[in-house]
Amino acid sequence: MRYDLIVLGNDPKGWEAALLAAKLHKRVAVVAPGEFVVSTNGIHEAALMLTGIRHRADSAELVARRSELTLKQLRQRTQEIDSQASAALQTRLQESGVDLVAGQARFTGPHEVEVVDVSNASRRLHSDKFLMAVGTRPLRPSWVPFDGETIFDSEEVVLRDRIPKSMIVVGGDPLALEQAMIFAVLGTRVAVVDAGARLLEFCDHQVVDLVRQQAERYGVQFRLGRSINAIEKTLDNRAVVRLAGGKNLIAACVSYACGRRGRTDALNLKAAGLMVDEQGRLWCNEHGQTWIEHIYGIGDVVGFPTFASASLDQAGRFAQHVFGQAANAETLASFRFSTIPELAMVGATEEQLAHDLVAYEVGVSRFRDGSCGHIDGPATGMLKLLFHRESLQLLGVHCLGESASELIRIGQTVMSFSGSIEAFRDECFHDAALTECYRLAAEDGLRRLEEEPAIPEPSLRIWRPGSRRRRLVPNLT
Repeated sequence: MRYDLIVLGNDPKGWEAALLAAKLHKRVAVVAPGEFVVSTNGIHEAALMLTGIRHRADSAELVARRSELTLKQLRQRTQEIDSQASAALQTRLQESGVDLVAGQARFTGPHEVEVVDVSNASRRLHSDKFLMAVGTRPLRPSWVPFDGETIFDSEEVVLRDRIPKSMIVVGGDPLALEQAMIFAVLGTRVAVVDAGARLLEFCDHQVVDLVRQQAERYGVQFRLGRSINAIEKTLDNRAVVRLAGGKNLIAACVSYACGRRGRTDALNLKAAGLMVDEQGRLWCNEHGQTWIEHIYGIGDVVGFPTFASASLDQAGRFAQHVFGQAANAETLASFRFSTIPELAMVGATEEQLAHDLVAYEVGVSRFRDGSCGHIDGPATGMLKLLFHRESLQLLGVHCLGESASELIRIGQTVMSFSGSIEAFRDECFHDAALTECYRLAAEDGLRRLEEEPAIPEPSLRIWRPGSRRRRLVPNLT
């Protein structure tokens, strides 16, 4: 059977791309092993709901909920969230005419895959385009003694029977930070160990520092810039992480969350002329296209640039490019990370602008200063706008708080038509509680420009030998 597009895997971004292709009247199939269930990071949502953080519960209520919560309840709630999201997406796919094919796919040629189902029956499918949405699995290096009980990877952690009293998370990428914060809000004493000196180097440092402060409020301790010599299990079934320099960290368990590997081993990519990197992931350009023109990648399986896997806009950018539609050159990718509260960004960071010698200014609003922090999400949230000092053009938006991924869309829209921050002050958002932070941040940035003291023009001063004083700089008083 021939299709215009075959999506391989159950990454939700791949399913979204299939829906967009179906809307363009393309014949589309989604091939996924086992049941059609997508992973929507439901554990993050489940932790927020079950602990009461999302509903701003007070300290006493948080302690009570934590004491009653078990990992079994967390798993059940996570499965409910993922199942509901999967059912909704599956219904939309079927209504759009997308064929759902259950089974393990492997390439038998550049434009052909063989799909083997659970009964060992096989069928061959042909397609003009392929989209790899197979996702990733945790890296398991040979020097780490995984046992699934005391030392485990980032996916095995939820298979435990009880919430651990203490945990060491190895890794400093977004997934490691997300996991550390989730278990911290569940009441676990968490330490994060990573060889990197900073968290999330690609994000704005001021916002990341606020994320770290929030994590530390939940009890997370950070050991950054520390290399690991060994991870061991003690005789009393505890875990030891031996750091370079002689310091040892001991906890009830260790979660190794340092890197992931693409689920590409069973796909026989050589038959399609495609190769992967040492971690089983795909190199893709800004459109998600591999060096084999008709094969694309989306989601976590994208190896380079790895930052693209966090993009909120991958599916739309893929659909624009794969079927010959001209992509909007001004459209910028926005990104979201499931920290607590969540972090989202679009455009440049302050560090990038300073490095490129761009004349920029900053406008910041704290959620606690407006109604946003009292209605939706923790009052620790913030919005940061970066704009050009002369043209006032919006250059970057960084948001930390509940619904950050929705709020960032407003800034992304303004940036797409090279708008200025005056749009937030003059056009709208005066009465919208959730978007009032944009107006406050714009007013803050414009006020900084107005309050900056003017630098007078340098004046020529002639010094004569008979003068008593010699002034080398103009008098600024």
